[in-house]
Amino acid sequence: MVDPVYRKTDAGHDEIRTRARKLDHKLRALLLMVNGERRGQDLLAQVAGMGMGPDAMDMLVAQGLVEPVEEAAPTMAVAVPDIPARTSGAAADTNLFSVYAMRHAPAAAPAATPDPAGPTHSAAAIDAFQRLYHFYTEVIGQHLGLRGYVLQVKVEKAQDLPALLALREPLHAALLKAKGGITAHAILRELDTIAQDLPAAAR
Repeated sequence: MVDPVYRKTDAGHDEIRTRARKLDHKLRALLLMVNGERRGQDLLAQVAGMGMGPDAMDMLVAQGLVEPVEEAAPTMAVAVPDIPARTSGAAADTNLFSVYAMRHAPAAAPAATPDPAGPTHSAAAIDAFQRLYHFYTEVIGQHLGLRGYVLQVKVEKAQDLPALLALREPLHAALLKAKGGITAHAILRELDTIAQDLPAAAR
């Protein structure tokens, strides 16, 4: 992979919560921005102003804090031409589901495992946690960048659904300041829709 997508490892999530390795603040900022969505070059461009070079990501990989994502998209892309006779609508639905699955399960799953009460959570609660975790990290990465540093730390430290839901207003305030009312309200509407769709048992 020339420019892979990176995600935090379990050790990376643990480092955000505990600061056990006492990372340099620049490397910590880069680690926070890794969300299983963005490619290495994109992430490095975000922190270029801090004087970080291309070896910064390699340092995080070497310490076992991040890892490249095994991308399933190329495999799916190869499979589609092999079945040209099938309807384009069905192929599009399949691709959409694959993208959704990649974006919502692998990137978020590590965040749920440290919860000491994990075994008591239902499958619905775990799935809901993953959806919200992913939503927050994606929004912070795309719209706030380094300005969302503190908020991302809170997302990483959240251990359950109420803790994630409680970050609604801080996210709203940060988006208002960084992007203005139109963008902030649009994103909050999306967040509220996700929250309303959560199974009652997962709230």
